[in-house]
Formats: sequence, structure tokens, C-alpha cells
Amino acid sequence: MDHLLDSLTAELRCTIRDLRRGGGMMGPSIYDTAQVARLAPPPEGARPALTWLVAQQQPDGGWGDPLHGHARDVPTLAALLALGTSPEAEHRAALRHGVAFLHAHARLWEGPQPEDMPTGVELLVPCLLDEARRMGIEVPHTSYATLIAMGRRRHAAIVARPLRAGTPICASWEALGLPPTTAVLDATGGVGHSPAATAAWLHATEGRDDLAAERANARGFLEQASASTGTGVPGVYPNNWPIDRFEQAFGLYALLLADLLRAAPLADVVSAQLSDLRGALGPSGLGFSDVFAPDGDDTACALALLHAGGLAADASVLSRFASGDHYCAWPGELQSAVSVTAHAAHALALLGTPDARAEAHVAAEQHPDGRWTGDKWNGSWLYTTAQALVALPGPAHARVRSKAVSLFLSEQRRDGGWGTYASSAEETAYGVLALRTLPPEEQGAEAVQRALAGAQRFLLDDYRPFTPSTQRIWLAKELYRPLRIARLFELAATYPAATVVQRAEPRRVGMLGAPVPAA
Repeated sequence: MDHLLDSLTAELRCTIRDLRRGGGMMGPSIYDTAQVARLAPPPEGARPALTWLVAQQQPDGGWGDPLHGHARDVPTLAALLALGTSPEAEHRAALRHGVAFLHAHARLWEGPQPEDMPTGVELLVPCLLDEARRMGIEVPHTSYATLIAMGRRRHAAIVARPLRAGTPICASWEALGLPPTTAVLDATGGVGHSPAATAAWLHATEGRDDLAAERANARGFLEQASASTGTGVPGVYPNNWPIDRFEQAFGLYALLLADLLRAAPLADVVSAQLSDLRGALGPSGLGFSDVFAPDGDDTACALALLHAGGLAADASVLSRFASGDHYCAWPGELQSAVSVTAHAAHALALLGTPDARAEAHVAAEQHPDGRWTGDKWNGSWLYTTAQALVALPGPAHARVRSKAVSLFLSEQRRDGGWGTYASSAEETAYGVLALRTLPPEEQGAEAVQRALAGAQRFLLDDYRPFTPSTQRIWLAKELYRPLRIARLFELAATYPAATVVQRAEPRRVGMLGAPVPAA
């Protein structure tokens, strides 16, 4: 293709068309890869996975991005356990470095526990610490005392009730210490859509000839889950799979925020996805797959999308996720997330049934400097702040928006982008989409327009067709990257800038995406 806009349009169309394909695309997980390598390695053996794990170790000896310190213990402990099964010198050296990291890092857990704790961390860390003790790996325990106590209370509440397949608790089944039953297997063949939980179930049922068929299905689940990472490395797994409805709902939501849901060049592929989404949204809501428990986040995004796309949507389905003045992903969860309430408030406002209490809750969660942080589903303040602003469009929230805008302007980097460490396409996309959702009179301010122009230049210069980045800022058991979702946020924020460039001065794009002179 000769022009930047053509490349962006083609990539947008391909990515939208591919939503849900293969159960969704999910970046690799250190934790799940390590757990499968140790408990139920693939036919190729554990060595490729262990080699990959060593390559993921950070210079400080830990695993996981320092962006979110509390999300590093689970992948680090799991990596140490996996490497502890190997006698190779390189693996033993990595293990020693990791143990030293944990002894320095564990102090982070002393005192009050954070609101944005990774999924299941209160169950997983105590379990992993016990495993390390049994293997003779000298990891710290004292600093985790509060978390361990929380885990005991949580565990007691969980085991007092029967487990149902396809629910959030099953996603951490590996940490429950329960006998393996077929009741936790869902229609994917796995346990809780989790490679780690599935590997633990396979390990616990080893030698069970009476479960041969179920074990084969579980192996099939792991094979398909591995393919979803796109790494091509045997034994590398995502943290969850399938995620097809999550991918569909959030990928399209990026288009909605960029006002591209009805863009003519994308109309046919968007329409097909919306029609499919309409059929999936039931009276109980929408889950991140068709065989996982519905959640308030995917449900809210789906409602907003269907209404914006001109399709029928019933706002009452969100009521089952209401919890006082906010909304939850699943009833009974330990911590709420402001992004879930923001998505619910946004959807309800679009549907003509605004929830003033939910909007007030979102506004009240703003920090004095203007940002929203501490979200359990994403580690970047740029994501959380962008989602919060979408939920607060009216005049009653003008002061809240003004504080956030001042923050965006002050935090913008010299290259025009935004980012936790350095400018990145995904985090810049959130900044751009946040400013573009402001009311016209606020968006038209000279300082905002300058910021948008700088960010758009950054996104255009950074764009490489069909070459997504690998940044991990989404949060579950550890930081991860939902590949198509993250890419659609990047593309959706870049596309409008390209339309301006195309009108003003068309430029061609070379094989690697770099601008080249027009012929």
C-alpha cells in the first residue's frame, strides 16, 4: 500500500475481522508458563519454556515489569520453582539471582495491602511459598504475613462452597489444595480458562486411567492456549484462554472511544462483530468467553457498543453487578475497580439511564493530582484515567475533568507521547482518547489542541504496519498484554491523525512503516 492511511485502514480492518479468532490472542505469561513447565510440561519437554523464562528475568533478578511491584511476586516465585527442577548452571544462577531479589522485594508487602492486588495473589503467594519451602528454596516468609492471613480467610470461605466450572475461583484452582474432580472442568477442556490451574489438575490426576478422556481434553486445551500467545515457543502459555468475548468487547470499545464505530471504511467488519456480540449478550450479561461466568466489565462495554451501533440493549442486565455506589466484575470480589464502574456509568448514560451514584463514585476516586490509579485490571494510570473521564462528561464534573486535563498536559513527554517510563503507543493512545472525549469547548482549548497535535505526531512516527508492541500493562495474576485489544487502542488513536495527514500531505509508508518520499 502506498499511503499511511491505507496501511492503517487495512490493519484496522484485519484486526477487527480477526476478533475472537482462535479464541483470542493473549501475550505470554511468566507465571503460567512456569507452572505448566513444572507440573505438566508439553511433549517437547520443559527446556524451551525454561530457556524462555530465563530470558524474561529482569536485571534486578525478579520477573515481571517493575511498573507494578505487587504483581512481581507470583511470576517470580513460579519461575524459581520451575528453574529449581533443572540442574543446568544457567538455570541455577537465575534461581539464585531471583531468590536474592525476593529477599529485598518482599518488604513491599509489609503494612496495609494495596487495592490493586493481582488476581488471586492472596491464594497464590502462600501456595508458592509453601512449594518453595518443600523444594528447599530459601524464600522470605515474614513480610508476607498479612497476605498469608488474608489468604487463609479467603481459602476458608471458598472451600465452604461447591466449586462451579467456568467461575473466577476455578481460575486459581491450583492454589486451593482440593482433590481433582471433573466438576471444575469447563467446556474448553481446561480448569478456569487457566493454563496453570489446568496443569495442576493434570499433575494431580497423573496415572488416573479412568480420566483418560478428560486428561486428553485438558492437554488439548493447553495446546490451543499456547498457540494464542503467538510466540511459537513450545510450552509458553497465556494467563487466560479463551478470551474471545473480552477481546471482542474491549477491542470494539476502543473504536467507540475514538468515534470510529460507524466509520465507513470499517463499517462491514464492525457490523459483523456487533451482530455477533448482540447474540452473545444474554440476560445474565457477557463473560470473557461464552463458557465463563458473565462479568460487569464486559457486560458494560457490550451494552455501550450495541447502543452506539444502533442495536437493542437492555440496561437492566447491569443491575446484577451493582454493589452500592459502584459496579463489580463479579459479585463477591475482594476489591472493586474504578474502571468497571466507569464502563458501567458510561454505558448507562448512553442508554439514557444515568447512574449519578456511580458517576460520583468514579469522581471521588480521583487523586489530588488529577489521576486515577490503583485499578485491579490495569497497571497504567493513563488507562484508568482515560476510562474514568469517559464516565464523567456532564457539567457537574467539569472541575474533575479540569484536574485530569492539567495532569495530562504536565505529564506529556517532549516527544509528544505519554508513558510510565518512556512514551509508548498504547499509553499515548489512552491520553489521546481521553482528551478527545472531552466536551467540545474543553477539547478546543489551545493547550489541549497542542497536546493532541504532539501526541498525534508521536503516534504517526511510531506506527509500523502490522508490527505491534509488546508492552504489558494489563493486570491479572501478573501484568500481561491482550494482543488485539491493545493494538486496537493504538490503531484507533492513530487513525484520525492519519486522516488529517492524508488530507494535508499524503505520505507513503515503506515496508517497515517508515515514511518515504512521495513519488
